[in-house]
Order: sequence, then C-alpha cells, then structure tokens
Amino acid sequence: MEQMTTQLITALSLTEDKGLQKDRVYLFSLQVSNEGVIRIITTDDIEVYYGSIHDFLISWAKISSLGWANDKETFQKMLEELKG
Repeated sequence: MEQMTTQLITALSLTEDKGLQKDRVYLFSLQVSNEGVIRIITTDDIEVYYGSIHDFLISWAKISSLGWANDKETFQKMLEELKG
C-alpha cells in the first residue's frame, strides 16, 4: 500500500477472523487504500484485510477513533502516549 493517513482505532471484535478473538476489544491502526481495501494491524500484530467498508463494519462494534497520523513517527508517538 502507498503512503496514507492512519487512524488509531479501538473496537470490539464480532468475529474470530485470522486470529482475532470474538468479543475482545482491540487497539489497531486502520488504513484504506485508493482502491478501498481496508488494512488493520492490531497492537498484538494481527493483520487483517477487508475488501470493503461493509466487510469491516460487520466485523466490529463500538468503533472509536483515537486520532490519526500521516507518518510512522507520529503514529508511534500516539501509541506511546496511550500506553503511558
């Protein structure tokens, strides 16, 4: 994927897709490509792709954005602030 804005999201998993645990709250980065493919990476390194926003939305509940970043350094700083 090319350079894009990354959202820091917290959400409740509704599925057990690719190693996720159902009914667990995850903290993850969310990126959307120009083609509309959604990529998430949880803070415990589970990576999942969704073909559309519909596929993403039916997999998660209680979705909240905690902020966004245009580069990796800003994103890492946001994560550190949350952990601190």
